Amino acid sequence: DLSIYDINESFLLASDYSRAELLGKSVYDLNVFDHANELEEATSQLAAQGSFSSREMQFIAKSGRRIQSLVSATFIEINEEPCILCIVKNVNDLRQAEENLKLSEQRFRGAFENSPVGIVLIDLDGNIFQANNFATEVLGYEKDPLEGIHISRLIPPEDRGQLKETLDRLINGGDDTVRTERRMLREDSLEIWTNFHIVMQRDSAGEPAYLIGQIADISEMKNSQRKMERMAFYDTLTNLANRRLFYDRLGQAIDHAQRSNHLSALLYLDLDQFKRVNDTLGHEIGDILLQEISTRLTGCVRKEDTVARPGGDEFTILLFDIKSPSDASLVADKILKTLRQPLTISGHQLVITTSIGITIIPQDGTDPNSLTKNADLAMYRAKEAGRNIYQFYSEEMNTNAIKRLKTEYELRRAMERSEFELYYQPKVRLSDQQIVGVECLIRWNHPERGVLAPVEFIEVAEETGAIVDMGNWIIAEACQTGSLLCEQAQRNFQIAINISPRQFKDPNLVSTIQRSLRETGLNPATLEIEITETMLMGDVDAANQTVHRLHDLGVRLAIDDFGTGYSSLSYLKKFPIDTVKVDRSFIMDIPSSSDDKAITSAVIAMAHKLNMEVVAEGVETKAQLEFLLTHRCEYAQGYLFSKPLPLSNLRHMIQPNVRIMRSP
Repeated sequence: DLSIYDINESFLLASDYSRAELLGKSVYDLNVFDHANELEEATSQLAAQGSFSSREMQFIAKSGRRIQSLVSATFIEINEEPCILCIVKNVNDLRQAEENLKLSEQRFRGAFENSPVGIVLIDLDGNIFQANNFATEVLGYEKDPLEGIHISRLIPPEDRGQLKETLDRLINGGDDTVRTERRMLREDSLEIWTNFHIVMQRDSAGEPAYLIGQIADISEMKNSQRKMERMAFYDTLTNLANRRLFYDRLGQAIDHAQRSNHLSALLYLDLDQFKRVNDTLGHEIGDILLQEISTRLTGCVRKEDTVARPGGDEFTILLFDIKSPSDASLVADKILKTLRQPLTISGHQLVITTSIGITIIPQDGTDPNSLTKNADLAMYRAKEAGRNIYQFYSEEMNTNAIKRLKTEYELRRAMERSEFELYYQPKVRLSDQQIVGVECLIRWNHPERGVLAPVEFIEVAEETGAIVDMGNWIIAEACQTGSLLCEQAQRNFQIAINISPRQFKDPNLVSTIQRSLRETGLNPATLEIEITETMLMGDVDAANQTVHRLHDLGVRLAIDDFGTGYSSLSYLKKFPIDTVKVDRSFIMDIPSSSDDKAITSAVIAMAHKLNMEVVAEGVETKAQLEFLLTHRCEYAQGYLFSKPLPLSNLRHMIQPNVRIMRSP
């Protein structure tokens, strides 16, 4: 009847029953089995086999707590009575641990397989023995498993030595984890960039067991990073180095030149007349042209050299490690020859030239800004020399540039400080040698350098635009003086004003002259505006409009420095010109030069045929005067009569019937 004969303390503690509650009771009467058939199956096995061991059964304690147990049973005799000895082992903790382990493995498997990061498990020989789905997908091994592949096969050959060093360091205890950005190879040989995080997993004894590699594809981020870096260091239109990258490489070249006692060269290029392309054909054509020029420039230098586009139509080239300055000359010659080859863009055939300035490192300096400035100065010297050539920097250029910069600054202050003054050179009628007018010539009463002639500052004023304000002052001052001189002479007294090229293009020129005439009351017929041939030949339509508007005011028009430009009297007849002034370069060698005598006499004759008066400039000798009188030249200026004078020295000479002649 399976009555309980005896029971030990351990079972009592586990079952929550007292000894009295169990002794003598039949197992069938006790509700200690979770499943009723468990007892039947156990007794059947015991009857059939005589014993069993480690049979898993579940008991219910008095408190209702379930106890998972391993039961072993066998027949024995006690006091010659057959009994069954049952040994019960509580395995609740073991089963719970197993369940926890199972759940842990399930969670790990879920995390491993579904991780958004590729994971590979690598043995200590470097072979992959397990890989998750994402690793397989990232590395393109959908068909062929990663398991069994050596990790080095996933790395570009040139990086495998570095990978081996990393694995050795992990296995030999140098590090437990290494994180790097690494290039990896997909199965299709496509290269990708990854964040590669590898960790050493150790056993309970602390010995290396295997490696866990985590792989995250960062190719898109790397591409974006490259694009950003390219935007930071390269010109977006031409893909050439930009100013920032060029200065970095220029700094490296300077350091190298100083350490190695070698030379480098900096070339500064500015395209000639590029603005015309943009203005006439449009910026799209201009951009294509810049791209083509960039390609040509790159083809003219070595791989170790740098071609950059700082902006606009300017380019810089760094020739790294050259033997002598002549190497830079050879490259510059090659560039000039290459660029002037015609090219066709959208049906337009273009020929582009450039002006190049060259400075040598470290001979001309070791400061990036100074070297760039020096090359820029040399480039401007090349433009002044006629374009489509190159010029080397010299210290003289720098001295002149500093002087020019100072002149620009002082010019701006000169107007504010009323440092300008008009001088007047008499214009003499040769028939009676009377002063009939004056030419106004500006002088600068410089506070440090004394009285400066126009040659010292007019070019700078023209280039900076200061000439317009200066010219407006001259017009107002000349008209005021003209009014005074006419009143003193009690007759019309001509006042001649030179108009600069930039002022001639000023749309306000005519209105400025008109206002000055009105404010001073000067008779327009006494004002003569002097312009040059070149100014008329620039933009003919605009020049023609300006000249006719001046003519309509009633002022006289004269061509100054005639013969030094590229027009002719036959062309000038299209304009309402009153006077031709023969340039001093044709007068100075009369009578010794037969060519100059022929040219001067021809100009006088042709001018008279066109009803123009003639003024000879630079007359200094009586022989020149006699030649001009012989050929019926009406007027003359020059030191034979008077040098330019301030107004205070001129006024006493403006008297009726005063003849003027200086000793030659």
